Amino acid sequence: MPNTDFRLPAEWEPQSATLLAWPPPRSDWADLLPGIRQEYVELIRAITRQQPVVLLVAPGDDSAQHQLGDLPGLFMLEIACDDTWCRDYGPITLINNKRRLALDFHFNGWGGKYPAARDNRANTLLARHGAHIAPLAGLRFDQVLFELEGGAIECDGQGSLLINWHCLHQRHPHLTRDEIDYELRTHLGVERVLGIDLEPLPGDDTDGHIDTLARFLGSDLIAWQEQPAAARSGRLQAQLKALQSSHGQPYRLLELPKPEGVDPILPANYVNFLFINNACLVPAYGVAADAQARQRLQQALPERKVESVPSAILIEQYGGPHCASMHIPAAPS
Repeated sequence: MPNTDFRLPAEWEPQSATLLAWPPPRSDWADLLPGIRQEYVELIRAITRQQPVVLLVAPGDDSAQHQLGDLPGLFMLEIACDDTWCRDYGPITLINNKRRLALDFHFNGWGGKYPAARDNRANTLLARHGAHIAPLAGLRFDQVLFELEGGAIECDGQGSLLINWHCLHQRHPHLTRDEIDYELRTHLGVERVLGIDLEPLPGDDTDGHIDTLARFLGSDLIAWQEQPAAARSGRLQAQLKALQSSHGQPYRLLELPKPEGVDPILPANYVNFLFINNACLVPAYGVAADAQARQRLQQALPERKVESVPSAILIEQYGGPHCASMHIPAAPS
């Protein structure tokens, strides 16, 4: 059913909460558990200084409670997940006239690469058990059979959706580009789909999610990640330069530096930043470019506090703070 009376907000619009999933002991994090949990503690503390966090924890696992205690603004829900990357299986939420519609798209482990049955069921359980949590109150859930991951889309809140066609074609090889365009516009209530077409970096299991390549910073400004090779950077920049805003003008482009010093087999980047109310959290890998990336984003976002969050262990499993989270928009007042 078309969601024409709802719209997909930009991530910088007001939020009621951030959804995260606590790293469980029996997962890909098993060999990195103490370190990754400490990174999550620091991420959760940074978020709760601005807004609530809804944290999914494995049933019977009280380690998050032990490490975080009674942190103000933290809500825990016992929901089992296969993985922690809830950007890709959490609800994609539309808004309209004091209403919120949480879309539960099909998730299949990034094209069947990893087990995903519990991740794909997480929204069903969130709808069932999360209604008593204040930031989720009144959130209506609808299930959608189309396969879509939150990290694969980027919206300016004004009807423009940015994607990487390479990723969407990998998920839907049986569909034409026009058919994918129709599905996105119909389900997400957007007016137009803007696409680049770039193969993923080594180590990127997402097949080239847009949140590893380019992100909106405003209706006419796109941040893009400098690529390891100059030729690849040139291709990405040229494709972004060819796009036009809804006003018919080329986008302004902000280049973010390469994180030199991080293992090149890891898809480390700075566009995997996370918008929260009044702030922007930027991945930090313990390299010199961390400060440069933060400074460039601070200049572009003067009204927000731009803060680095440790991500050197997050990238060991090929993700960052944006991949690890899903924003829950606030209901319009």
